[in-house]
Amino acid sequence: MALAPFLRINDPIAGSPPSREQRHGRALAVLRDSQAAGTLTALAQALVRFSGIVRFLPERYARFQPMVHEGLVFLLAGLPLERLAEKIVDQLILPLDALPAQRLLALVRDMPTLQKLGQVIGRTPGLPQDFRDALTELENNVRTLDYHHLQDGLDSERTAMLPQYTITPENRILAEATVCAVVPATVADHPNDRRWRAVLKMVKPAIRRHLPAELALWSRLGDHLDGQRERWGLGEFQFKQTIDQTRHLLENETDLPAEQANLDAARTYYAGNDAVALPERLPVSTPEMTAMSRLDGRKITEVGHLSQQQRRRLAATLARVCILRPVQDLRPEAIFHGDPHAGNIAYTYEGERPRIILYDWAMTGRLERLERFGLLLLGAGLLTRNHTIAMLAVDLLSAGQATARGGTAEAVRALLDEALCRRGPAFAGILSAIEHLFDRMSRLGIVFSTDLLMFQKAMVTLKGVLADIDPGFNRDDHLISAAVVGFINDFVRFRLQKLLVREIWQLYPFNLGRAMEVQRILIKFCLHLGAAWLEPPRPCCL
Repeated sequence: MALAPFLRINDPIAGSPPSREQRHGRALAVLRDSQAAGTLTALAQALVRFSGIVRFLPERYARFQPMVHEGLVFLLAGLPLERLAEKIVDQLILPLDALPAQRLLALVRDMPTLQKLGQVIGRTPGLPQDFRDALTELENNVRTLDYHHLQDGLDSERTAMLPQYTITPENRILAEATVCAVVPATVADHPNDRRWRAVLKMVKPAIRRHLPAELALWSRLGDHLDGQRERWGLGEFQFKQTIDQTRHLLENETDLPAEQANLDAARTYYAGNDAVALPERLPVSTPEMTAMSRLDGRKITEVGHLSQQQRRRLAATLARVCILRPVQDLRPEAIFHGDPHAGNIAYTYEGERPRIILYDWAMTGRLERLERFGLLLLGAGLLTRNHTIAMLAVDLLSAGQATARGGTAEAVRALLDEALCRRGPAFAGILSAIEHLFDRMSRLGIVFSTDLLMFQKAMVTLKGVLADIDPGFNRDDHLISAAVVGFINDFVRFRLQKLLVREIWQLYPFNLGRAMEVQRILIKFCLHLGAAWLEPPRPCCL
């Protein structure tokens, strides 16, 4: 057995159990010998088998086991020897009968790429609940730090403060995520006699040290998996795309100045909306530390104490804040949260009205007006099974790509035919159909804007969160009805038409006839839709 030499790292020293440092030194010595002998990959394979993590996959996902096994081996064999030794020690100090979920948490410890990938996968609707629960633990239950790990960095930032401010940390970590950790504190502005209950967010020291090399390895992993997918019978999957998404999330989360700017923009965008609350960025923020006002609330999925009616109201409010508001907004630019997993959302109840608290604006998207209009139009086209309108919506969303090439146009029409007929489980609802269409059209080579794809993935993430809050909540029933009614109102009253004329003509600048055709189609469709849409949207217990 390739792992046999490592089983001795737990052997006592002078009758006493070895320390972690001693175990690490023994593992490192064996790794160096294995590297010299060219057996490092075989050792990584043995470690993956020993962990049993691959067997953790539910039976329905058994065909993914070879991919998961090879991907983990690729990652472990590519780590610096010092870090690989840490992974080995983490596995061997666990009891032999440790559960796969425990070994999974040990594996991702201090490996932000794997932790974030587990989060991304865990948000996928339709996963078995026990599998989702284990992956969801990666949102906030992987603890790697004590306060002293952050103390030097905090002291350095505090020393650089203007003398009018003082920061008093509480000497504990309030929360720890994949990349950052949060410390509670009090911030005082002495000349203005102001004090804030605050949190201080910093990138974890180990992340600064390890993430660049890990991301470089991660990029090679995406190419490797895509090169092997046909052999595994997984040719329909875009592994590199998922891995690139994970990489993008991590890169954004380490850019604290960008997150601070996003937070300021989001607070301005949601100003005056009583249904949502965002932390305030405090003036003591620096490029290495974000200081924010502290907003307390329950995690969005902690709903066991709520009545069914309260759960329904909470789900409806979250859907309106994160999905409907950005899509229906008539302003030139609409802002949305790009990573709305349960760890980034909390809530309070004020009487019978829930209030959503949105944390972590590292991933922030912006939708142009024509993109929002295209999403509304696509939903309305699918709802009414109007092929012309659905095709026009796809063309608007793809900036004219859908009709630019004959072959692509025919393929898109075939996908729309499938969606309009609602065949198969992928089209269980309008929003699910839109999500499926985006995925299939991307495979046809249609390139959508980064923000539009981010919004689509945010909707998928929110679908899982909404199901955890209220399994009976119907996104389509609540959102599509409200969105289409608002769409008709804005269009018929010429508010939306006036705003869209310039955008549509810019999209088809050399085809006046096409631009005019778009206008005629829209007017005719809205009159038809307005006449047919007689029932108001259902209130969903609001």
